[in-house]
Amino acid sequence: MASTLMNGTEQTLFENTELGEYNGHIFLDKMQAGDTIVLKIYVKDHEDDVYKLRDSATYTGAQTKPCVGFLPTIGKVGLKVTAQQTAGTYRTVTHQWIMR
Repeated sequence: MASTLMNGTEQTLFENTELGEYNGHIFLDKMQAGDTIVLKIYVKDHEDDVYKLRDSATYTGAQTKPCVGFLPTIGKVGLKVTAQQTAGTYRTVTHQWIMR
């Protein structure tokens, strides 16, 4: 389990460039009213070696389901998950990642 203190910038929670199947959990239980956090998943394109946005989700306020789970994702060239807090008091986000 790792922890990342949000600071207003897009921060990398997980990045791996090894071939594998990955899944993980991000815990947003510390969010309160007025907070907004954007989570993004990027996959690296083997053609140009650049990360491309695969998915994005925005979470606002106190969360009734504070555990965000990522379905298994295969990363052949690279996989990156980021978080950015865009509003509210900066919170610490805990997260865990598993390679299968």
